[in-house]
Order: sequence, then structure tokens, then C-alpha cells
Amino acid sequence: MKSTSVRPFIKKILEWKFFLVCNVMIFILKVVFSAKSGFKAEHFEDWSIAENIAAYGKYAMDMRFGSSAYKLPVYPLFLSAYIKVFGTGPATVWIIITQHLFYFLIPVLLIGIFQNFRSKEAGFMAAYFFIFSPSYFYYSNIMEATNIFLPLFIGWIYIYSVIWRKGVSNRGLIIFSMLTAIVALTQVVAVPVMALLGVVLLVSRKISLPKIMVVVSLSALCYAPWVIRNYITFDTVILSKSPVWQNMYLGYIPDYQILDYSFVSEQHKKETFARISQHNEFEDEGIYRSEVEKIIRKDHWAPVKKAVNNIISLWFVPKKYFDDNSLSVVIGRKLYVMILNIALLISLVYFFRRNRMLFFLLILVFAGFTFPYLIGHAANIRFKLDFEWVQTSVIALWMGSYFLKSTQIKSAD
Repeated sequence: MKSTSVRPFIKKILEWKFFLVCNVMIFILKVVFSAKSGFKAEHFEDWSIAENIAAYGKYAMDMRFGSSAYKLPVYPLFLSAYIKVFGTGPATVWIIITQHLFYFLIPVLLIGIFQNFRSKEAGFMAAYFFIFSPSYFYYSNIMEATNIFLPLFIGWIYIYSVIWRKGVSNRGLIIFSMLTAIVALTQVVAVPVMALLGVVLLVSRKISLPKIMVVVSLSALCYAPWVIRNYITFDTVILSKSPVWQNMYLGYIPDYQILDYSFVSEQHKKETFARISQHNEFEDEGIYRSEVEKIIRKDHWAPVKKAVNNIISLWFVPKKYFDDNSLSVVIGRKLYVMILNIALLISLVYFFRRNRMLFFLLILVFAGFTFPYLIGHAANIRFKLDFEWVQTSVIALWMGSYFLKSTQIKSAD
């Protein structure tokens, strides 16, 4: 009797009208929160590049050293357009509002994705998980590429879901190919995940081999200007961005060691950073490589130890927050992440028992997002936010498959 009385309410919240009201309210709250904070935003290398594009027409992080390939181009170009139009100060306001709009659109896309996979109710739950996430609520106030990567990649998944359900037209093939290149030019970690999902499309016979080859060719063609620009500018092949050894080295510095490993002394770290500040990013790579090789020669297990440290940083919290026991961090991040991880584990066990193919696909997707950070470093929460929505979506799919089915409220799509 009790479950019967609950069903109308559950049906109501898993409908567009109720969801859109919630989504609009969260958007308004985000704008109010930003306004109360004076639209102040943390910004990093992307912002420096964007300022130099707007002011000097040069893709450079530090004008002392000239052109740069330190960051992939999509987000700096996005920022530079606002700086060019509004000026450095006012641009911040409009960028943050635009990013809030992206976060309004993302849950709508999530519902569409699940609907195309015939799991609309789970899609609504995934959307609610996203809009009520404390991390995503705050993060659209930060000037980081995650804020444009999320709508672009989730938009890519949406088109993927349309192809899965309906096939693809020639026009859709072109759009899908262009978006594939744009996502790759925003966040390199997405490339192996997109490649994996492309193989799934092919193996599942949702797309033919010739059409997959068209996607690969057109994507490469759209991506090529970045590689050509780098070769002309730096006389070397740079497929994504310049920092490689830098990311590896940063994984060893004391600032990021949750497990208290001592790979590099604080003094030696300062001396290394003092050296790299005198050179451009390409000369810096040689310094970082030399330092990483010294660490590994001294301790052959150092890469494994670092990987263990990094996986804790990525799937729990980085060192910066690990030692922070303030109420906002404990409840808003630590406890929240622990609950998500437990729910994800339960979800994966469920799919292992019910759908082995989906289970192994999810393992590969999570591995694709995790592995690069085990090689480099995992010092920033944004690395996890690039794919935390995948985690909550899997949890939503489990809940939709198990709980909604058991309460008999699922409807035919």
C-alpha cells in the first residue's frame, strides 16, 4: 500500500515538467551564488593564453617565450572570444554565466542520451544527480577546460546515442566527425574513450566500416590544423600539447603525496622550479625528463608508488583536500565521493551479474579516464569531474534497472 502511494510522486519527478523546474531553479541559484561572490573566478594557463590571443593575436602562455602548445586550443580560444568582445574584467561575468548555461544544457542531454538507449527514467535520475552535485554546482565558476569539455563530450555521446538508435545520415556523419575532432582538441584523455566507443558501434553493427573510416578521416582532417600549426611554429611534431614529462614530474613532488612518499625533497623541488622558470616549455621538458629519470634510477618502484598515490587522489580527493577537514570539504566532497564510490561498486557488481558486456565496457571506460593520471599526476579535482558524471550515470542506470523495475513504474519509450 505504501509503495503504491509513492509511485505517483516518483512518476512526477521523472517527467520533463518537474525536472525543468528544478533545472531552472538550480541555474538561478548558480547565477545568484556567482553574483554574491562578485563573479570571481580562479583561472590558470588557459586564461593567460586567452589574454595573449586577445591582446596580441598570439597563442602564447608567456609572451617572454613566444608561441605555446602548453594547452589544447578549444578552451583558450573560447575564453579569448569573450575577452576580445567584453574586455578582461567584464568577460569573467559573461564566461561564468555561459558556463552555467552549459551546465543547464548538460542534464537535458543526459536525459536525451538515456532516452535513445531506452532508459528515460534512469536518464532523469542521472540528470538530477548532475544538477544536485555539490562539485558541479560550484565548478562552473572556475576557468578550466572541464567546463567546455563536459558539454562537448556529452554532446558527442548524444549524437553517438542517436546513431546507435537510428543510424546516421551523411550530414550526421559530418557533424559527428567535426565534434570528434573538437572534443579531442579540448581534452586528450577523451580520445581513447571515443575510439573504444567507436569500436563498439562497429562491432554492434550500428555503423558500417566505410562510415567509421569516414569519421576517422574527417576527424583527422579537422584536427590536422593544430598539428600543422605546431610543426610550422616549433619545427617538431606535437600531436596534443607540450607538457608530457612535466606531468610525470609533478606526480612525484611532495605537495601531492597523500601516502607520504619522499621522491623529491622540498628544497630540490624549489631548485627545479627555479630552473624551469628561466626557459620555455620545450626546454623545460628536458629538465623535467632528467629529473624523472633520476627519481626512477634511485627507486625503480617509484612509478608504481606514484600510481597508487594518484589513484587515491583521483578517486577520493587530492592532497590539497585530503588534509582539509572543514565541514564544506568533508560533506561536500569527501563523504559525497565515498557514497558515489560505494554506489558505483554496487552498480558494477549488478551489471557483472546481469550484463557482462556492459560491465566490461564500463570497466574499460573508467580505465581510459583513470590510466593517464596514474602516469602523470592527479592533483586537481577537475580531473575526476571530467568523468564523475559517467559514474553517477552508471549509478542511475543501476537504480533504473533495479529499483524502478521492482516498483513497476517504468513505461515504454
